[in-house]
Amino acid sequence: MVTKDAWEIREQDFPAAASIELQLRFLLRYAILAPSTRNTQPWRFAVEADSVRLFADTERGQPVSDPNERELYISLGCALENLLVVAEHFGFRHEVTYFPEPGNAELAASVAFAPGGTPSPARAGITVDTIVQRHNDNGVYRSVALPEEVLRRLEACRMEPELRLDLTDDRLFRRWVEQFTLEADRLEFADPTFREELGYWIGQEVFGMPKVLSRVGSLAVSRLDLGAPVAKQDQKIVESAALLGLVSATSDTHLAHVRTGQLFERLWLTATAMGVSVHPMSQTMRHPELRAAMAELIPAPGWMPQHLFRVGYSFRDGEPYHHTPRRPLGDVLSD
Repeated sequence: MVTKDAWEIREQDFPAAASIELQLRFLLRYAILAPSTRNTQPWRFAVEADSVRLFADTERGQPVSDPNERELYISLGCALENLLVVAEHFGFRHEVTYFPEPGNAELAASVAFAPGGTPSPARAGITVDTIVQRHNDNGVYRSVALPEEVLRRLEACRMEPELRLDLTDDRLFRRWVEQFTLEADRLEFADPTFREELGYWIGQEVFGMPKVLSRVGSLAVSRLDLGAPVAKQDQKIVESAALLGLVSATSDTHLAHVRTGQLFERLWLTATAMGVSVHPMSQTMRHPELRAAMAELIPAPGWMPQHLFRVGYSFRDGEPYHHTPRRPLGDVLSD
């Protein structure tokens, strides 16, 4: 059961006088507000004294569109980043151990916490309110360039040496991304198993539509090849982006995927704090031949593309934003 109640969280409700275990449970209320592929929320948590363990919930994977679970682990990285951001905000130091149990890929990270922490430079400007304000605007953006200060702040988000962040308004790069995106849309919606999987998640009401519309949307996507209209809309949104962004890594391991998710969420939160919209564009990365072609656009050899997104100013600035529902914390918290 998903609900929007999870977004009703207030900083002043932090249990400052409680045990660290209860405090960490409060921090996890922010972790579950992270973005995830198709809002599948493929995570589980366990709190043990002064540590939090983050697990992959592989039952919420997408074997058709994400057979290697790259997007699943990027989603875990987004949740982990939310946890670290809010931990620093409330004065915790943290030490992350990635994949601490060899042979157990489901345990993505173990994080030990202690008092005495301060926000790191790469997370400067991000508040707990930023986490609540972050939302996805997948519409066309306004034709407005980003100030140099915004670009500088976004580039400063990268603190992982094994990751590369490219933010560009280069027209040739944009044309290639546009073509790759259109081809990815065509390939995906021509595949009935892809449509069936997407229809399933729409039917789970994870996109925040009313139950009746979710049911209708599920049936429509499952039975109709919507590749042409989706591609037409995607062409418009690529053209409207002030910048296109690409996170690449030196490897293609789940560790690289988790770290990619952390950087992407840190960048999204930083953009949100400055009134800038970010929209992930995952379809190109799902096809090995298109992903390989994308690698050839990187102006340095040896980098594996991991996550593509666009940045710009929304037409909806100032309007109420709509959040997608979340699984309650109790549903993702192990005893």
